[in-house]
This record gives sequence, structure tokens and C-alpha cells, in this order.
Amino acid sequence: MRTLVTLCGLLLAVSAHGYEHWNDIRHSAALPDTTVVVRVENPSGAGVENYLLYAGAGVVETAMSPVIDGPMTVSAAAPGPSVATAYYGFRLVQGSELDLVPVKLPSGSSPQPDDLTRIAEDPLGDEIFGREHLDIVDCRVSFSDTELHGSITNAGGGFPVNQLLTFFSYLIAIADPEAADPDTVFALIQTYEQAGIISPGLYKVTGPTTGDLLKIGEIDVEEFSGQNTLMLTCQLDDLMADPYFQSWYDPSDPRIGVAGFTQRITILGGAADADTSPGGTVHLREFAIEPGPNTLPVLSDAAFVGDGATSAAEIDYLDADAHCPVVSEIVFDGAETFLLYPQDTDYAGEVRYRSDEGIGPLAGDTWQSAVFRFSDNQTDVVEHSETNTGAPEGTSLALAVSPNPVRGAATIALTLPASGHIDVAVYDVRGARVATLADRSAGPGAVTLGWDGRDSSGRQAASGVYFLKVATPRSVELRKFAVVR
Repeated sequence: MRTLVTLCGLLLAVSAHGYEHWNDIRHSAALPDTTVVVRVENPSGAGVENYLLYAGAGVVETAMSPVIDGPMTVSAAAPGPSVATAYYGFRLVQGSELDLVPVKLPSGSSPQPDDLTRIAEDPLGDEIFGREHLDIVDCRVSFSDTELHGSITNAGGGFPVNQLLTFFSYLIAIADPEAADPDTVFALIQTYEQAGIISPGLYKVTGPTTGDLLKIGEIDVEEFSGQNTLMLTCQLDDLMADPYFQSWYDPSDPRIGVAGFTQRITILGGAADADTSPGGTVHLREFAIEPGPNTLPVLSDAAFVGDGATSAAEIDYLDADAHCPVVSEIVFDGAETFLLYPQDTDYAGEVRYRSDEGIGPLAGDTWQSAVFRFSDNQTDVVEHSETNTGAPEGTSLALAVSPNPVRGAATIALTLPASGHIDVAVYDVRGARVATLADRSAGPGAVTLGWDGRDSSGRQAASGVYFLKVATPRSVELRKFAVVR
């Protein structure tokens, strides 16, 4: 299946480079299980959470994990498109800071609350006036080509706009994300209606009184009583037409700050905030994958560069569908497999792939045949072969996984030419580390290790293709094997 990626900003197309977050988004073709692998350059590490979002039974979040690919790559798999365009988003949590790309809604759709992307949940019972209908427990947001949608879920009691002489407002607030305490915000407000003074709508808000409200557009209000949720929708053009909004909003990097509010309003006391949901920076960027037939990648310009410890293998990868590969490796003499890594992450054109420097067969010039192998879907493999006419015959590395396929436990045998630190680990086909078998000094000579067939959490590894990776100070080498349950 061919899949085409769309990455654009609100209303205007923008470059895939130069954002603060989520640069160089790329994806594979559809894998045998109909998922696609999505990779992106984004911060990761201690205290950082990355999620890939997609439309399923509501908006589903799946954790993204760091992989060895680009400079700071995180990766996850999600269901691919079938017959219609599939939309995706991202969530980045860094401590108390939230950045969010909502899953875009198709134009003309009538979304349900679960179709919107969660900004944040809010604690139950933190509303200050003792009214459960003002107690926010969830706030969500999404957008289409023409509309911005926000929702508030409360603790119960519906969404009344008045009780006797006390009035209530429910707001989705929009602000400049760079302003810590903005003087002016925009808000989609559901409230009571008093002719000539206030009514539901999209407002520019410059202060706490009704005289500080300037209505700049209408909103659609829909209450989902079974879910204790209120959805508010405005036209994006109404926001875009406001000069103050345009003064800070950048279409080439479209970001807005969003949070949910409730208010109690009295004749003597005026408006007072009752509850506020945690907010975040919402990036109005579209990430979509369209279905279609898959075009296999093309390999060209293979080369072997450097000598000894600086030697490496290189080849150009070009995919007409801009798919990134899920298999990128070079196999020497049908026995020794090494990963190849992209030197760029923009798959709109050729991407140069390169091995680690100083891998055994190249460092010693001992190889006779080399096969570059790539696949963008785990099924179809494109190969390019090279022959080394000057290499001595009969040289191979003693590195093996047995039995192969692995049905229970496995034995790993390797021979180290010199003493040094070794890192021996099992990886899955997406490049995620499954289990660490050794991380210590060893050698020279024979080393035998065992793997019980379980991942680092103690769960049995699922059936499939895996890689044994052995990293030493001189080389990084792979062996492919299978697990069968």
C-alpha cells in the first residue's frame, strides 16, 4: 500500500523543517499487520513523554520510543489508512509543559467529544464555589480546514447558564503561547443571553467586565448530556480576521495556547473563575497519510569509503512515496549483518545510508560479497550486491544464535578478537531494544550468552523477526533470527 504524507500548517502550506518540535515526520509503507511506522525528530529522555495519536475508538495515544535513526528520533506504530485518509497527531509532555498536535478532523464532519484530542484531565472537586457543573474534569481540542472545536467535560449537573440571579459561563480560551500572562485573550463562550450585553459567541477579551468583551464571531454550541460534555465550535476565519490575533499568530509555525475555564457571574461580584483546566500549546499542523499502492524504493551509488577503523559502506535510498525503510542493512558473505543509518531524514529525495565505521569485514578487508538490503514494508526487499575481488577467502566472524528459529531459550556464541567492553542486545524490526544480554568487559576469545526469550519487563517476546546486536569498541554487528511461539 502506498501512503502519502501531508504536513501543513493551518491555512498555509509550510516546510517540514525548522519547527521547535516534530521535525522530519516520516513513515513506512503499510506493514503486514496494516500498521505504519511513524518516526519524527523530537526531544526524549528522562522526564519526557512522546505519544503518537490516531483516530480509533476516539483518539488513541500510543507511546513513542527512541530509536537509532536520525539525531533524536522517536518512533511508534499505528494503524495505517485503509480506504480513506487517516489523520494523526502528537503529544509531548515535558514536566508541566504540554505541546500537542491534535488529530485533525475531516472537513464537513460532525465530531463527537471523543473525536477531539485531549489537552488534559482536571482533578475532580477543585471547583471553588461548590457547584459540580462548574467542575471541569476534561478539556479537548481539534480542528478542520475551517473550524476550531473545543470541549469541556464537567462533574455533572449539565451546563446551566443561570440559576436565579447567578449566571455561568463555559469558555475555551485561546492565547499567545509565548505570553506568560496575556492582557488579551480570545474565548469561545457559552453563557446567558442578554440582548445588547452578552450572548454566546467568539470574543476578544481584554478585561473582567462585559464592557471588556468584543464579539468577533458566532459559535455552535452542542451539549452531550450522556457524557457531561459541552462542545464549542468557531470559524477559523473569524480568528484569522482579527488584527491582534494576526500580530502573534505565525501561519508558518501555527501555535495557540488553549485551556478550559468556567465562571460564576453575580450582579454585585461580577465574573469570577470557578475552575481552570491545565492548558497547553496546540500546534495546528496537519499530519495525514493517504492510501494507495506501494512503489518499491530504488538503491544506487553504493560505495565503500575509508580504510581500517574509518572504513564504511554507503548507498543512496530513493522512495517515490517518501517512505522511510523499516529494514536497512548490509550483509557480508551471507553471514554478517550490520545496520545502515540515514545521513538525512528528508525522504522527499535521495537519502544517503551509511554503516558504522570500522565494522569487521571492512576494517580487515576480509569480505568477498556484500548485499545492501532495504524494505519499506517488511515484505518486499530491495537488494543491491557488490563483490570485493581482492578479499581473502574463507574469513568469517564466529557469531551465532541457536536454535534459529528460537522457540524457548537461545544461546548466543561469539568470538572477540580483543578484550574490551561489549554491549549485546536483542532488537525488534522497528529498532527498539527488547532485552540486554551483556553490558560489560569481555574477551578476547569465545563468549557464550543466554537469552530466555523474554523482554526487559519479563514478558515473552512475540513471534517475529529480531536482531542480535553486538557492539564493541571496534565494530557493531548484527545477526537476524526468528522467534516462533
